[in-house]
Amino acid sequence: MQAHASPIEDDGGFARSALRPQTHEAFPAAASSPPPDAAATASEAALAAAEPAVAPPAEPAAPSWTAGFLAAGPAEAAAGADVDLQTEATRFAAAAGLSALYGVALGVREGGAAIVRHALGVPAALLAVAGLGVPALYILLALFDAPLEPPRVAASASRAAASAGLLLAGLAPAAALFVVSSEGADGAALVGAAGLVLGGLAGISRLLHELGRGLGGASEVARAASGISFAAFALFATALAARVWWSTLPILRGAL
Repeated sequence: MQAHASPIEDDGGFARSALRPQTHEAFPAAASSPPPDAAATASEAALAAAEPAVAPPAEPAAPSWTAGFLAAGPAEAAAGADVDLQTEATRFAAAAGLSALYGVALGVREGGAAIVRHALGVPAALLAVAGLGVPALYILLALFDAPLEPPRVAASASRAAASAGLLLAGLAPAAALFVVSSEGADGAALVGAAGLVLGGLAGISRLLHELGRGLGGASEVARAASGISFAAFALFATALAARVWWSTLPILRGAL
């Protein structure tokens, strides 16, 4: 008699197969992600790279010797700035020394004592205008109640002398070349006078400009009177300087 498999056994085998544990993973492995600290660092680096680079503020350049000598800065030009009279006196003395270089250039045509005489004669006009013309101008402006104090006027005079002296010193080499190489005395006198005129114009214009900046709070009447006073002073200073130079510089009279 042939034996047959029991359906119970078959069902048991099927049941055992069904109850066998599954070895397959139910969900796929999650992709690896970077650590939180590394992700934050990368984000901050990206933001920093996207922001425009801000250059540090440039340091202000130091004023040159010429700017300091001429006192052309905004702080020096301020109406309320304190005036150091010792500094202004030193500035005026340096301006007189620079203008003396132009006198030396004029005196080299003859040499000897002429060099000393011309070196003293050129700054003599600056001293005459500052000592006679500027005080008279201040008194005239004070009559019209112009808001100018004596220290401010003295500082304006020294700065005007600085402009004139620096220009004359710059013209000195060219003047020496022309007066030495000139064949006639008239040509040398013309060249010398041209430089003096330029220096005088530089000084007078600077003085009037400095004084005019101090009249910002003046009345209309004071401003009008100051304009007339400035014109009269310019004529007086020109005549005074011309007289001093004509008397002290032989080259202008054709004597060399």
